[in-house]
Amino acid sequence: MLSLARHLRRRGYRVSFLTSQAGPLVHEGYDILRCAGRGGLLRALWQHKRCPILVSSPPGTPAAEVAGTARILGYRVIVDIRDPYVSEALAVGDLKPGLITSVKRWLERSLFMSAHGISYVSVPLKQAMERHFGHPRVPQVIAPNGIDTDIFFFRRNHDRQLLRQQLAFGVEPVFVYAGILGGKALDETFEALAPVLRKGSKLLMIGVLDEHSEPIRKRLQELAKTLGIESQVIWHFNVDLPGVARLLSACDVGINPLPRTRSYCLPVKTFEYLACGLYPLCIASADSALSSLFPEDSIGAVCTGWEEYTSMAITLASQIEMLRSNAANRAEFAKQFDREKANEVLEKTLVQSGSYEA
Repeated sequence: MLSLARHLRRRGYRVSFLTSQAGPLVHEGYDILRCAGRGGLLRALWQHKRCPILVSSPPGTPAAEVAGTARILGYRVIVDIRDPYVSEALAVGDLKPGLITSVKRWLERSLFMSAHGISYVSVPLKQAMERHFGHPRVPQVIAPNGIDTDIFFFRRNHDRQLLRQQLAFGVEPVFVYAGILGGKALDETFEALAPVLRKGSKLLMIGVLDEHSEPIRKRLQELAKTLGIESQVIWHFNVDLPGVARLLSACDVGINPLPRTRSYCLPVKTFEYLACGLYPLCIASADSALSSLFPEDSIGAVCTGWEEYTSMAITLASQIEMLRSNAANRAEFAKQFDREKANEVLEKTLVQSGSYEA
């Protein structure tokens, strides 16, 4: 969202943020309206000047309530769909049927009814949502995930070596995961990578740690101990994005194990890995949006099963010098996924009304 805000400001628009999370009231010169709970969010909408508003996913509470209220109050509402949604969680068993789930599903549906326009991260995601809710009678656009090139970029080999030394890495292959700990197949990934880690490779885990993810961290660390790879897994938590980019530049292979039910995803983490010169090793279904992403084997790989994933990890580790020699080519390939492309799409969708505030 900061990338979009910077883009809009460069084009002459005034941008502010509305959130129920605590924190500073100003960031990079942007006003941040921080409200206590749903009541605070709704009061802030009532008091703010009417303008285009982007409500980003996940499409549940309180996003749906904000979108619905904004529509009633006269805002131009654009709904941006990027993350997992209630219907999918219900279909794969992550949510159980019941009153609370029914309410969440109604809120999910209302999110689309509130929109003057909808943006999706990929065509497969748009198709998945249409299977659940039909075809919305509003403009729909694709605003794909992309790289914030001010943060994620390729560093010279000398700088990469210095970073490895600072992290006490030697010449061994380094796999890395960066992101939230929930909603990912990390248990299966630890088991799949265990053979290559036992052979001397390392796994750098750059996680987001909070009260929700703390139990997952404990479970993964216990699993690492059980698998005999505890000493090969290095943990860093709550690192800012520039710090994440620096850590990535010291690594070789990036992992982002999304559940294979999410075939529509083109995760931004994959592009950020590429921009830093890493080799993305993905696990996905055969019909995944990722399956046709990499034009050649030197750019990245998509595995459809965990045995194949383990085998590919071992192969990559055995060919690590060749892998590193192609890092600059992967970074060059990543330039086509610049976040600015999505920002331009969202700008057009947001400001059709001609307002100079968002």
